[in-house]
Amino acid sequence: MRSCYVFFLILSFVTASGASQAKDIIYYPWFDEGQFKEDAYYLALLKLALERSKEEFGEYQLKKSVQPMYQGRSLVEIKYNRSVNVTWTMTSKEREQAVNPIRIPLLRGLGGYRIFLIKEGQQEKFSKINTTKQLKRLFAGQGYDWPDSTILTDNNYRLITGPGHKTLFNMLQHGRFDYMPRALHEAWNEVEMFKGLQVESSLALHYPSPYYFFVSNDNPKLKKRIEAGLRNAEKEGSFKKLFESHPVTKNMLASAKLEQRKIFKLKNSFMSSETQQVVDKIALFHSPSVNH
Repeated sequence: MRSCYVFFLILSFVTASGASQAKDIIYYPWFDEGQFKEDAYYLALLKLALERSKEEFGEYQLKKSVQPMYQGRSLVEIKYNRSVNVTWTMTSKEREQAVNPIRIPLLRGLGGYRIFLIKEGQQEKFSKINTTKQLKRLFAGQGYDWPDSTILTDNNYRLITGPGHKTLFNMLQHGRFDYMPRALHEAWNEVEMFKGLQVESSLALHYPSPYYFFVSNDNPKLKKRIEAGLRNAEKEGSFKKLFESHPVTKNMLASAKLEQRKIFKLKNSFMSSETQQVVDKIALFHSPSVNH
């Protein structure tokens, strides 16, 4: 009887220990700028991927990083497998070499469109623009470590950079530059947060630029889990359903009215060959475009 009791205790310990090890604790970054609403979509999608992979990978716990950080810092932390395990951001060849991309576009092929935030009362200046030559006379504002900055510069757009969103919006409010290109799901939320700005209504840019989840090269299990979860969610339709119903993304196409805008196409020379293959497979939203 005593031996049976000892066996039961050992079995209970092993089972509890195994269950503890099975729970993945995953840290994600946050930004000390009012927690931008668009992050809520990526976090909801991450939760969906983790839920849809529980059967294979077990339970998980999502935790916010202890310290706020910009996207560049979060990528460094992931690279060295420190305070965060996963982040979401626009991809580039450089980023894919530093950390491990999960090459499933989080915005379902619409991440490449950019509409502008401008200072209130400046719409007439942009409504008169018909060519890229005219647009290139103005100054765009972007983060100094964003891939967009490299792409815009490579396409000969005039650029002023800053350290982060809050600083850039303040610079735009004070006329330090003329416009700030933003993704379709970003502009509408941000204009509500910062007074004196509006969404420009007549122009857009387009360049291939998928948004991915990124993890450390030293964490292949997490990459496998998130990728499996996203593919399961896509297969069952819950990925698309989230994209079409989430407050951040559900109205972005209707609000942007791309079919009524002049769209200037830019090249993106900073994609990896693997991401180029992903881009080639995506059925992008088609709208009138201008090539110069």
